[in-house]
Amino acid sequence: MSRLEIKDEASQSIVNFLKSHVPKSDGYNIETELKKDFVLAKKKSKDKKKKQKRKKSKVLTRKEKKALGFYSIPRNSVQYKDMLALNEIWTGYICEMLELEKQVPDMLSKTWDQFTQTFYKADFHGAMIEVVRSKCPSYVGKKGICIMDTKNTFKIVSEDNIVTTIPKKGSVFKVFVKNLALCIFGKHLCARPAERSNKKIKSYLHPDL
Repeated sequence: MSRLEIKDEASQSIVNFLKSHVPKSDGYNIETELKKDFVLAKKKSKDKKKKQKRKKSKVLTRKEKKALGFYSIPRNSVQYKDMLALNEIWTGYICEMLELEKQVPDMLSKTWDQFTQTFYKADFHGAMIEVVRSKCPSYVGKKGICIMDTKNTFKIVSEDNIVTTIPKKGSVFKVFVKNLALCIFGKHLCARPAERSNKKIKSYLHPDL
């Protein structure tokens, strides 16, 4: 006897058993229900394909990037002239973001708060920055193009091709945009650019370091 005949015989015995123990009024329902493949197992879909699990692309964490030296920029590794193009791109970005083609709002106007909120949420990679005040006097007067805007620091390259790391907290910066010079308090920038863009800055910013 073949395996298929054995399977059919077993299926028929199940049907006969149920018919003999279930009221006759339900007989038709039994026949109908037992036609389902999961009971009699006569048919199995051959079209079922195993879903291929998508391989998750491995993304490096910040710790892994730091261990690989992604955030370590040697002191003499960047040329100032090479960063001028980055500064030009940033200038176009910030002018569009602040709508500087219009008149800069007055400090007493209703639009000043929105102007400052937008400026504090900006990304400063490529900005021309100068330290005007700092708790560390040696940083005062440092000026250059920002090549890295991290949570707590600005890395700038000056005209003498020296990379300097300036702590944000405890410093006041002057940011140059064309013919404008805007002062900004570093303590309000202590967040990564992506996080800062969603952060609500207090409407009244204390001028202390």
